[in-house]
Amino acid sequence: MKYLERINSTNDYVKEHLEELDDFECVFTMNQFKGKGRTGHTWESEPYKNIALSILIKDDKITKKFGLVSIVVSLVVAEYLERLGMEDVSIKWPNDVYVKGKKICGILCEGSLPKYMVVGVGINVNQTNFGELNATSIKNELDFEIDPKLVAVDIVDAFKYRMTYLGDDLAEAVEEYCSKDYLLNKTISFMRNGEELIGIAKGIDFDGSLKVLYNDTLINVSTNEVNIVRKA
Repeated sequence: MKYLERINSTNDYVKEHLEELDDFECVFTMNQFKGKGRTGHTWESEPYKNIALSILIKDDKITKKFGLVSIVVSLVVAEYLERLGMEDVSIKWPNDVYVKGKKICGILCEGSLPKYMVVGVGINVNQTNFGELNATSIKNELDFEIDPKLVAVDIVDAFKYRMTYLGDDLAEAVEEYCSKDYLLNKTISFMRNGEELIGIAKGIDFDGSLKVLYNDTLINVSTNEVNIVRKA
């Protein structure tokens, strides 16, 4: 693992240094000042309070399973938080991790498939003040501080282990995900082809897409074509 004292974005750093980084190599920082979220949103983090990390994957047998990787990394984070003693941990599709309805982790998977993919993870560790944001942290939930670097090591080790031994059987991972699904059976509205549609979230499919009951028909929606704008 490579520690960066200060960086605009760990995902961008990995993409700019593809040739010199090995498969499954990780870079991380406690001071990311231009983090990215899905659909162009920014990920803001108080310096030296939280952790941002990115893992490079070059193995095309894994990059071809983009949906699986997305599922696994969110499960790894959720299970890590539960091992720390947190309750009511859930995953909001596609990759945000929540504790008691507040966001504690954001995940962004991107890349040029099947050549490579970058798994970016941002976790709120010791930050306590989030202003008006609906967010929380490990310290807020457990009332003690933890070394962000140790969090990064534990998350990366668990992710590598899960990807090594999971194989091609997606059923178990999907079942685990659905047991923590924040949106399951909630009414959501989403945009498709410029039109706002309303349906009921019904879990995820093996490719990581969201299953939605719309007009009595079960449809699949993916992250690059929809934007969830409401839930109830």
